[in-house]
Amino acid sequence: MKPAKKANYFWLNIIFTFIFLWLFVGCSAPEKRFQKEQLTIKYRPQLSFGPEIKELLLEHPIKISAEQTTNHLLSLHYEELSLLGKKKYVFSSNDILKIVPLITKALNRMRDNKILHYEVETPKGATIGTVFRAKNKINWKFEAINGSNFLNNSFHNGGSSWALFPKNGQRFHKKSSVLGNENKKNWIVSNLDLQVQSKRGLKSELIKKIQKKSSDPKGPNEKSSTSMLTSDKGEFEKRLEFLKELRQKKLINDEEYKYKKTELLTQFP
Repeated sequence: MKPAKKANYFWLNIIFTFIFLWLFVGCSAPEKRFQKEQLTIKYRPQLSFGPEIKELLLEHPIKISAEQTTNHLLSLHYEELSLLGKKKYVFSSNDILKIVPLITKALNRMRDNKILHYEVETPKGATIGTVFRAKNKINWKFEAINGSNFLNNSFHNGGSSWALFPKNGQRFHKKSSVLGNENKKNWIVSNLDLQVQSKRGLKSELIKKIQKKSSDPKGPNEKSSTSMLTSDKGEFEKRLEFLKELRQKKLINDEEYKYKKTELLTQFP
């Protein structure tokens, strides 16, 4: 083969390899969703969030019991930003009974580069938010409550119609700026162990039932969740092996290999 043709063949091979690499590895894997009754959860990569969350050092998984999760959900309050607005619970007692088992499991299994995103369907609309742990605190950040989205502007400027209301052991997340610290009123930072004054009709036997359900290894979603995790593991290993092969053939260098490997890790929960 002539030198010119050999060079063209070499560069065509390189171009084809990088196109294939982009298609095979670079494209984001679909986020896995888990749904039960009115609750939908998924793990989202930390890198997919803005700088306030992306730059945090996450402390996952979160070792939390069903009773602790229940106390967190019971403690979350918001207030309506209107003339006759009232302080209300974010989650009803009925919602809490249904969502605690799956949320508790998800927090205990969360990886250090993932954040739990959840949607709870209510008669008034969806309550949507994220939860994660950083600086030894549990963070609850809400996008919407009962179908009403949070907006950063004030109510009088056409902004949000609600704001969270911190209770004992809680505070707003503060955002630093040249004008000082700003309270993010859709973002509560809580102690891990919270004591709530009212169980709101959630009697001790019902809380025990939640604890048993969330710790039961043979829960209703266990089989499907295990099979999904096994499938993900196989796909991850397949892509990682492909990357190693490219590096061994010197089609990518060590720096490109490390970058693509990190990118790959963020795609799988």
